[in-house]
Amino acid sequence: MKCPKCGNQAPEGSAFCNQCGTPLNLEISCPACGESIPANSVFCPKCGKMVRNDMAEEPVQDISAAAPVAAEAAPVSAAPAASHSQQHREWKEPVPVPPVDHDDEDDDEDDDDEPRSNFNRNLLIGVLAAVLLIGGLMLMRQCGDGGNPVEPVPTDSTSVQAATPATGEAITIFTDELNRNNLMGDGASAGAAVRFPGNGADVPDRIAGVTYLSNSTSRSFFKVYTLTRSGSIWNVEPAPPKYLNGRTISMDNNSLIADINQVPRAVKVNGNDCIYFAYLNPPVGSSGGEGSNSRVSLCLYDINNKKFTTLDYDGPVKTKDGRQYIYGKPLQTVNSPELRFLQQEAASIKKIYFPTEEELKAEQEAKEKAEEEKALSGPENAGAKWTHDNGESLTSLKGGEEVRMKAASYDKPIFNLKDMSKKIESDAYIVFADNKGAVYGFNKNSRKYFVIYTPSGGQGSPADIGFGDDNRILRMRTADGHISYDLVSDKAKMID
Repeated sequence: MKCPKCGNQAPEGSAFCNQCGTPLNLEISCPACGESIPANSVFCPKCGKMVRNDMAEEPVQDISAAAPVAAEAAPVSAAPAASHSQQHREWKEPVPVPPVDHDDEDDDEDDDDEPRSNFNRNLLIGVLAAVLLIGGLMLMRQCGDGGNPVEPVPTDSTSVQAATPATGEAITIFTDELNRNNLMGDGASAGAAVRFPGNGADVPDRIAGVTYLSNSTSRSFFKVYTLTRSGSIWNVEPAPPKYLNGRTISMDNNSLIADINQVPRAVKVNGNDCIYFAYLNPPVGSSGGEGSNSRVSLCLYDINNKKFTTLDYDGPVKTKDGRQYIYGKPLQTVNSPELRFLQQEAASIKKIYFPTEEELKAEQEAKEKAEEEKALSGPENAGAKWTHDNGESLTSLKGGEEVRMKAASYDKPIFNLKDMSKKIESDAYIVFADNKGAVYGFNKNSRKYFVIYTPSGGQGSPADIGFGDDNRILRMRTADGHISYDLVSDKAKMID
């Protein structure tokens, strides 16, 4: 007798297969008419109703094959076939039924169906196993930590963005996070923020920014904060604040005359990530106008080492080409990579003006001239001013040449009447001679006072004075000789 399960040829009269233990010649009851029929029947031979709706499955054999064989046979009632998963969950040990004789025709039919059924089932199980294996491998690759992906997947779109200027996304995140952490209660405003994109788990996404408060009654200050991304949140780390005594702060790029793409900026200096920013830093009460003093400060904050570097350009405000600039010079000695970087960046801040060598020379000459004129401006320095202004002309005058003199002019009288030895007057002038040889006068038209010194400098050289025929020519007698002086053209010459 052939086993319907494994195909083994069992001895005649066997109730079970001597190879796999599968019950042989089992019968079941037809679910429609109740007639006992062979267990492997698809249709009932009596009523013709379908007994099994899946020829590829044989639940009775599957259950009995999967279960241990009972020592004693007992009847089993027929029941509708269940799915494979239900059989596994609801599995119970089956009981074999008494053997039923089958004719040769039925045996032949069973011989043909069993191998096909086994093949289909095994094929289905193989396909399912392959699908589960592939799915398991993919899941392990996603969940495991042993992979080496070509490009890390960012947690969100912002983690791969480049550094942005203060008007971009970085300043928005920076301000929101400071407000969320109650760090904006000091009245400061956000002045700059830049982003340092991360690179995987080892290098997180970071933002560095500056807040500042400009105060004309107390100390101004600015603060630098570093934001480090941790999952979906930002951790905020403040740096010690920087206070400025007696100065105000402006981080407005229009005031600095700076390009927003250059200031502020995320940079790498000496191998370290830094935020570079700048601010206008004039003294409290400064008008910022021509001649006042002002300052531009360039700052570098190393977010890795938490280090500040500052380079200040200080100088007078001057007007050039209709715009005011700071003719600044660096206050610090440039002797480090950070300071050299700031010195290079100073060229991009147009508020700082760097004059040429020719301009510096002319500026120095003008400065010396102004200091000299200031020293000779008082009435007590009238004699020195006359000699300074007319030194070469006096030498030429003594040589007989007609020269142009430069009379010293003042808004107030610089002489004392008690020192005057003689007075003459015309329609346009009043002229006095003092007892030391100097000649003083008053121009009625310009309302100005003037002084004329003799070639000897008015030191112990008495002078006699008088007008010529037209009252504009002043004649003076000095120790060096007679001099004719035109009060209108300021020309002088020696006369016989």
